[in-house]
Amino acid sequence: MENTPEFLKNNDHQLKSFILDQVLQKKPIFNSYRKLCKLVGQDVMEYQDFEFWSFRFYHGNRGFDYDRSADPKPKTLMDMPVKLMHTIAGNLDQFERSSLRSMNHAIKEVADSISPIFESIFISVSDKKLEWTLNEKEFKGKNDSLDKSRMTYLKKGLEQLTLIFEMPNIQVKQLGMMVWDPISELDNLLPALCHVKIAHICCYSISMILQLLLSMKPRHLESLIIGGCWDPIDIADCKLIFETEQFKNAKYVAFLWQVKFNVEDLLNFRHLRQFQCWMKNDIGPEEILRVRDIVSTFEQIEFCDLILRSTEDIFPMGRFAEALGAEIPIGPLAEGEDWAFNHHYKIPKFRESLEFKLTVKESWCRVNIVRIR
Repeated sequence: MENTPEFLKNNDHQLKSFILDQVLQKKPIFNSYRKLCKLVGQDVMEYQDFEFWSFRFYHGNRGFDYDRSADPKPKTLMDMPVKLMHTIAGNLDQFERSSLRSMNHAIKEVADSISPIFESIFISVSDKKLEWTLNEKEFKGKNDSLDKSRMTYLKKGLEQLTLIFEMPNIQVKQLGMMVWDPISELDNLLPALCHVKIAHICCYSISMILQLLLSMKPRHLESLIIGGCWDPIDIADCKLIFETEQFKNAKYVAFLWQVKFNVEDLLNFRHLRQFQCWMKNDIGPEEILRVRDIVSTFEQIEFCDLILRSTEDIFPMGRFAEALGAEIPIGPLAEGEDWAFNHHYKIPKFRESLEFKLTVKESWCRVNIVRIR
């Protein structure tokens, strides 16, 4: 009938008749409550009251005139002992715990009292899709071609991500950020000085790389991997990274994109335990000896990996062998074997040495240098 919603809304007897009918049809309580709210609105009956009458009718008590005023006051979450609330929150994972922060102030305080530590968070976003992985939980969203707005997929993913990064004292062991297009919604995603141990960053521009890097707490960030950039990157851009406290306090750094460093640029890595970078392939004997001399002065160094391109005109392995006084094995290679040679260099005035291992695979020459203590 046309006025059924208003009739239900203003008639307590009919409301209870509706509940009884749902019970007799064996409808799930929550589904029945949602149906009622859809008919008459959410302010007609609290779910707790709806649940009470549903259970009463289910157990065979069909009277509508029961007086509830003498009943004990129902317990709420706030009546739960604090110790029990901490136990429950502690048994939830970090993702589940983030939802508690939106319930009420007291429960938010309980959730915030447990520092969230995530093993890994990986985020990849572009104009076409957003993907992110939190430990083993995965979210994927593609831009709907029928909806030109990015909000369709960005809003869903960022709502959950924001809950995570809003958690106080959040710590992330491994954070991967792949941002392939300018996305304004990401500008304030990471909290100031986020505790990240290992960061892997790929972006569309050096400015975005710097923005993400500067949001990470120096001295807490141990490993930094700069994976790539759509825009052309040169040495001047890398110097902006060298000047950050995050880089200066890192222990391991890798530049995976093909920015080719000069020999003297290696001095920026003097504080590191391990580093990886590309070098200009047209390197001469004096520069090779300079590489050896520079790396030998790095007191913290354990290992470095230098990558050069090998071409028909330039064969870096041959140049290194000549400069270091080493010999390249002569003869045909076995199947699956690469051109390689080792060289041992004793550091003057120290009991330590550098072990050089050079390998050539396809068109790449890798120079691995290990400090032997």
